[in-house]
Amino acid sequence: MGKIKFTVFSDLHHHPQWFKTEAPERLRAIQQRALQDNSELMLHLGDFCHKTSISHEIIKQYRDFSIPSYFVMGNHEFDLASYEEVLQDYGLECGYYFFDHNGFRFVMLDENYFCDFPGIYFHYSERNYFDHPAGRDWIDQKQLEWFKETVFSSPHPCIVCSHAALKYPSSTKNNEAISQIIRDSQKLPGKIMLCLNGHYHQDTFNICENVAYFGVNSASFFWVPNPHYLYPPELYCEFESIGNQIIYTNPLSATVTLDHDGTIEICGTPGEYWLGVDVEMSKNNNPRSACSASILDRKAKLDV
Repeated sequence: MGKIKFTVFSDLHHHPQWFKTEAPERLRAIQQRALQDNSELMLHLGDFCHKTSISHEIIKQYRDFSIPSYFVMGNHEFDLASYEEVLQDYGLECGYYFFDHNGFRFVMLDENYFCDFPGIYFHYSERNYFDHPAGRDWIDQKQLEWFKETVFSSPHPCIVCSHAALKYPSSTKNNEAISQIIRDSQKLPGKIMLCLNGHYHQDTFNICENVAYFGVNSASFFWVPNPHYLYPPELYCEFESIGNQIIYTNPLSATVTLDHDGTIEICGTPGEYWLGVDVEMSKNNNPRSACSASILDRKAKLDV
């Protein structure tokens, strides 16, 4: 029986002139914490940047780090780049893949497909997902079959990583097929123990049917749909979308320790809202706006 320790973070959103994120500095701080915590690897759960062609330096900062560092595809990866460009710049052959490390299998899913007609799937590319609002957020059939085979053939417990949640009211459209694979895995050697996601810029954790689901908060901010004007006026000229941001003071990440015996320990990051501006002040209150400037510490035990 063994354990693994890794660093996970999400939604860095490197997009100069659009968002105030100080992404290279936040990434550097998260990387230094990973070293201090003796993490074996790093995971980013999507929306690393919005245009890879102007982000080569920060992509290199992540890819060339001394700890192995892995990408999950987020929807905003394809705002200003083609699918092929993103794969090339991230050093990937495909948007979904797996790797084994220290007795665990990490399964990286790509939910960035739209399906306007049954059985016909297209990948997000160059912002085309905005043209297909009703058909977004699918995992294609080929990938579903690959996912099942990858889990069922695994000699190790599995950690599944995705951008959007696999269990959430507004998650991947074919989440019932995904959930069935997760349920079926509980009877097999490649049992799924932990599912990780980003996307919602929220800190969540729950256990369902003996699988832990950890929603990882954004490394930098919470998005609000109605712009506010609570930051210094000059910043609205410098950053086009700063009015849609509730910015966190600290770069948020989590150190996760997972044991084969089912013990999960999460060491999060405390934080505050930059300049004290929170969602309530921005007048964006609604049930989906549960916002926290932190990632909480947690400890749980699965039945194995």
